[in-house]
Amino acid sequence: MKCSRKFASCLAVGLLLTSLSQAADKKQLEAALAAVNENLKTPAGKQYDEQAGKELMEKYLSTLKPCKQSLPAGTSIDPFDMFLKLKSDGQVNEVLVYPESQYAVCARTKLLAAKFSTPPHEDYWINVHMTFKH
Repeated sequence: MKCSRKFASCLAVGLLLTSLSQAADKKQLEAALAAVNENLKTPAGKQYDEQAGKELMEKYLSTLKPCKQSLPAGTSIDPFDMFLKLKSDGQVNEVLVYPESQYAVCARTKLLAAKFSTPPHEDYWINVHMTFKH
């Protein structure tokens, strides 16, 4: 599995605009993406982005293993994005996934209990792009 933190905004906007059937509302996804992009414009945001990516891999990767194990044998996991909204203490307040899949929905549920280090401010959005190597 490879977890990359950089997000291709143009591609994401195109994908978000074409999706109307996802559980996460299109406006929610667009707002989360805009917040992530704003956060990444600051030095503190760039530093926190890198730190949160490391924390996810170190602290929560094992939490996501049952999601993969629950899939039918031979099921591939397509890449997806998770947008996590953090409270001022780092507790995950909201998770949006795009596109939704069985694995992505499971990951969303598991990460609702996660807590990261203190973000630069309240209601702080981060994006995690999940890509699995087979």
